[in-house]
This record gives sequence, structure tokens and C-alpha cells, in this order.
Amino acid sequence: MNEQISKMINDYIEKGDFVGAVADEDITKAENKLGCKFPQEYKEFIFIKSYVSGGICGVEVLGVEGNEYASVVDATERFRKFGLPEKYLVIENVDEFVYCLNTEADHSVIRWDDISKNEIKRYSSFDEYLQDSFQEAIDNWE
Repeated sequence: MNEQISKMINDYIEKGDFVGAVADEDITKAENKLGCKFPQEYKEFIFIKSYVSGGICGVEVLGVEGNEYASVVDATERFRKFGLPEKYLVIENVDEFVYCLNTEADHSVIRWDDISKNEIKRYSSFDEYLQDSFQEAIDNWE
């Protein structure tokens, strides 16, 4: 995770914004359940012991909350039932659409909805998505 994202989190974090640490085995279990490997940038975000899952200023990044629950698994499985391709992980649910991380090829972030089923590339990487989403939330928060 880049320094700018870390700074935004440190500057705007409030109690309860992020779920605490989980074991590496919990992340592996989530990967196995979804049948894919999480891209490195996403792993770096969810491996950071104080983050794992959550966000700032109203942005909620889905992740692995523990041995018994992973919001990224629940959301991804739910949207796969609506036709979301297997290569995507749901990383944020914005109600009208979801942001999804490509687990293959370029690891870009797309916007997808269960009505049109259109895959619209929005960001070239998870870090780009995270930085832009957090910055927009901060700008709207202030």
C-alpha cells in the first residue's frame, strides 16, 4: 500500500472503522472458498494487522474478518449468483453497483451491476481504486 493511502487512513481513522487482525490461514480459507488467489495489492491491504476489512469516511472495503466470516466471500458469492464472472472479487458494494477486483491478468478494478451485467474498467489497480475512493470520501466528508 502506498504512503498516500496510509496517510489518509491515519489522518481520518475513527474507532471501529477497521476490523482487527486475522490469521493468514483465514485469508487462505477465503481464497480457497472463492477458488482464486487475491492480487498482491489487495493482500497487502488485508494483511495489515490494523486494517483487514473496513474503510474511512464511509468507504467500506470488503475483506476477511475472521475464521468464521469474510465479507468479501459473502458479497462475491452473492453477486456470482447474479452472473458476476468468477474472476472478480466484490470489494465494495455501492448499492446500485459493485466495485470488483480482477483476480486474473491486470488486477484492475471494474464497476459491475446485476441488471446490465456490464464490466466497466474504472481503475488500473487496487491501490488506484483505494486512493481515489478514499480521497473522494475525504473531500465529501469535510
